[in-house]
Amino acid sequence: MKCLKVPRRLMGEIRVKSVPGYEILYEGDYALIPVSEVREGQEVVECNPPVKRGTPKLNEIVPGVSSFYLVGDIMIISPRRELTQEELGRIMRTYSKVRAIYLRKKVKGELRVNELVHVAGEKRTTTTFNEGGLKYFVDVAKVYVNPSMATERLRVVESVPSSSRVLDAFTGYGALALQLARKLGYVVAGDLNLDGLLMASLSAKMNSSKLVLDLVHFDAQYLPFREKAFDLAIGDNPTMIDRFVEELCRVSRSVILYKLGRIQDGWEKVNDYSKDLVIMKRVLRCNE
Repeated sequence: MKCLKVPRRLMGEIRVKSVPGYEILYEGDYALIPVSEVREGQEVVECNPPVKRGTPKLNEIVPGVSSFYLVGDIMIISPRRELTQEELGRIMRTYSKVRAIYLRKKVKGELRVNELVHVAGEKRTTTTFNEGGLKYFVDVAKVYVNPSMATERLRVVESVPSSSRVLDAFTGYGALALQLARKLGYVVAGDLNLDGLLMASLSAKMNSSKLVLDLVHFDAQYLPFREKAFDLAIGDNPTMIDRFVEELCRVSRSVILYKLGRIQDGWEKVNDYSKDLVIMKRVLRCNE
């Protein structure tokens, strides 16, 4: 294989198309970068770089633990058995950025908050993380955080016309609302969870003064808006959405609904939830 030979001190200044999947080699004061193409005047040598080894899957480190997600430097896991301290230590050594590990028991209550049990690392539940180019502050013990829906959130943002008046009716910590505000310039977002609204406000300030949100504390069964105040309302409350559809349609011309269950006609699967259940989506035209 061909490698570009450059002084280590110039590594930050080099812009080359490196070959994915291979490590950079270091020889004394020089770095050997695997490349697929070079420019005239660059020094190229034959090399044999090692293949990059990605982080192993969690169930390869500790059998019986496959369901997990990362929120900033906090790992939340759903093991099928009790883990030993040695196994938890092995996880933290492998995922070096993780500073705390929590077991997820279940999502409970009207606020859809995870019941968490601390098992390793720092005993804190607050963290920051990036999604879609924005930074978020969250407390995973006080809001429901689902990183696996990040791609779906970006799809929704892309689908919304730039002139739309939008209500994010179950905003939580503002995961979708901040992305919409960046595109639209202004969005209304609300939730019953006051802690989540405070997190959304903090996250908006962390990013830019141009992210304009009206954050409203409400029960979505009794929305404080006039009829058809919005072009679109987003109802991301999969476990209880049926009880809110009528009120969402009262204040909006169309609604994006999310529901947990077995896939049904007229609904689109967007994410797996368990062996038998999925998160599905439907766009409802409220005058139909």
